[in-house]
Amino acid sequence: MRVSDYIFRFIKNKGIQHIFMVPGGGAMYLVDSLGYSGLEYVCMQHEQAASCAAEAYGQHTNKPGVVLVTAGPGGTNTVTGVAAAWIDSTPMILISGQAKRADLIGNRGIRQGGSQEVKITEIVAPITKYAVQIQHPQDIRYCLEKAYYEATTGRMGPVWLDVPLDVQATNIDEKQLIPFEVPDTDTSITTEQINKVLSLIYNSKKPVLLAGNGVKSAEAEKDLECFIRRLQIPVFTTWKSIDMFDEEDPLYIGHPGVMGDRGANFALQESDLLLIFGSRTDNSITAYNESNFAPKAKKII
Repeated sequence: MRVSDYIFRFIKNKGIQHIFMVPGGGAMYLVDSLGYSGLEYVCMQHEQAASCAAEAYGQHTNKPGVVLVTAGPGGTNTVTGVAAAWIDSTPMILISGQAKRADLIGNRGIRQGGSQEVKITEIVAPITKYAVQIQHPQDIRYCLEKAYYEATTGRMGPVWLDVPLDVQATNIDEKQLIPFEVPDTDTSITTEQINKVLSLIYNSKKPVLLAGNGVKSAEAEKDLECFIRRLQIPVFTTWKSIDMFDEEDPLYIGHPGVMGDRGANFALQESDLLLIFGSRTDNSITAYNESNFAPKAKKII
């Protein structure tokens, strides 16, 4: 099969059902393979719309939103959606067509070689977890598996695969493809750490909990609800997790920070223990005043 066929079979096998795209000549084999893949493709009017749609898809399905675009402006037009996915930890896979390898800039010292060539992986490197141009067709399995792993593991985010036109069209032998070895990671928490947290909770008088988008991406909403109900701990949400609790829930006390609720900020400032699950403490939450953020509280992130 062609590299382009392999890519969309891989995506389909991961349970992803939709691709957001704007077709173009630099991605012609990818577009062709997508058409035969059985996946549902959504043709957008602009690449920015495609990337923003995929970012929303990733947020609400917890599966990577996938974008297919052509070379040059096809890739650069997606950057806003990619940046949003990077900042909000949304799983996303972007696949771009590229000029054929023989036409690429390489070390020639020119600004552009191939038709619509732009070094897109260098542009998006600061806002992706993994960005690679596929130079060797036999690397496609490794790069796809690594990209999917990075997009969906730990703090999730966008990844980018740039596929030159001749690589898209190359026939490959699946038996010769190099796999990606998932690294060993230890995310376990010791009993001593758990007991320390429990002791702080039991000895606190005014505990509160801040729940962020990481709770949703970890699919831990039910676990969180069980936790706060059992211990009767009031809960805040961030803007990204504002839909996790009903406004009338007796344990929900709103969202704190610069643009937050007055009552929530009073509760935060009076708390003696602050648990933070799946959220960073950015300036909008700390009100640009870290030293006076929940000043009476011990903080556990």
